[in-house]
Amino acid sequence: MITLEEFQKQPVLAATIISQPSNFGLRNAHSNIFAEAQEQEFAFDFHDAAIVLKARPVSYQWNYGDGTSATTPVPGGPVGGSAFDTQTPTSHQYASTGDFDLTLTTFFAGDYSVDGGPFQPVAGEAAVVSEPHLMSIWRTKGHSVSENCIENPTGIGCEPPTR
Repeated sequence: MITLEEFQKQPVLAATIISQPSNFGLRNAHSNIFAEAQEQEFAFDFHDAAIVLKARPVSYQWNYGDGTSATTPVPGGPVGGSAFDTQTPTSHQYASTGDFDLTLTTFFAGDYSVDGGPFQPVAGEAAVVSEPHLMSIWRTKGHSVSENCIENPTGIGCEPPTR
């Protein structure tokens, strides 16, 4: 029998965290964040038996770096067109500006086979932590103007961006 402890010892690859657009978001807007995780298979000897172990991602625990977190059953995915303020099952709204280290723990369920026999479930899920992902959150300002920045380079909204 393969235990959760033995499952956790396997070199399960962590999910990759992706944000759209890359590492950037706007305050109070949905930032699209998603994971790329894959099913994996391992073969090894354990107590004189040939073991095949399959690991599949089943849930994702997001820590957004701003004191909030969420657990989702899906990894999310990219959105078409402009990714700004598009709500997805894995998006997040940051309430303040700044740099945030987002972390992800992916939980993998496992099934194992002993000496070519039928697959059986591992009791419990392996928790695999991904590398932190930096999110830089900025603010926006809107104004009505009669001239563009070429016509009036010192006009409202023509200054360099600030946080």
